[in-house]
Amino acid sequence: MDIQEYFSKLNSESQNVFTKTILEKEKLGTLHHLASCIFEFSDCLLDPQERQMLVTVSTQLESATLNLTLGLYRQAFSSLRLALEMGLATMYFSVNKMELHEWLDGRTDIKWSKLVDEENGVLSNRFTKAFFSECAPYTSGYRDKAMSTYRKLSEYVHGNNETWGKSGLKVSYNSNLLNLYLESYKNTSEVILFVAICRYTRLLDDAARESLQFIPEEFSHISEVREIFGRS
Repeated sequence: MDIQEYFSKLNSESQNVFTKTILEKEKLGTLHHLASCIFEFSDCLLDPQERQMLVTVSTQLESATLNLTLGLYRQAFSSLRLALEMGLATMYFSVNKMELHEWLDGRTDIKWSKLVDEENGVLSNRFTKAFFSECAPYTSGYRDKAMSTYRKLSEYVHGNNETWGKSGLKVSYNSNLLNLYLESYKNTSEVILFVAICRYTRLLDDAARESLQFIPEEFSHISEVREIFGRS
């Protein structure tokens, strides 16, 4: 088999996965909606660097889903983990400007352990109380969700042995991995938006809050969020 035929065969297999995956119209629509929510939130940020980071997160989420539709499940999980890291790093860097500029200059890396540090991370009570104290009771739950989601995604990034049996070594449709991705994506988006709400909500004017009415809908289970966005 020559090289053109070889890659044409791989492309055909990938397109077969694509044809099956796009039948999940409602599920894919939900994923696109969540990425759009993060993009719309970014539009309300005044700091251009923080805004651009959230735009990057939204783009990374869409890239992850594109990999999913093509049957590149491991790559989809890897891109999703990157989106989770970047999303939390946006808020972390917003209060650690020196580290932001060191990161922009390539002199430091995003460190997951710092982002989720129990005492000083963006999912700590200290962080939440500083910017939106009413949400402090929910912080530990979202920290647990962030860490468990990151752990699941990391299994595919690091190539844990059991993941090869789940994902296989050929391009083919896998409904189990699709459902795992959907769950992980929703958790990732929810965690990022929760931290963004805690960090920025009190800085938003009435017009900005009015433009973000998806927030009280997505977080209807948190009365404090509903109230500050004008929902009973």
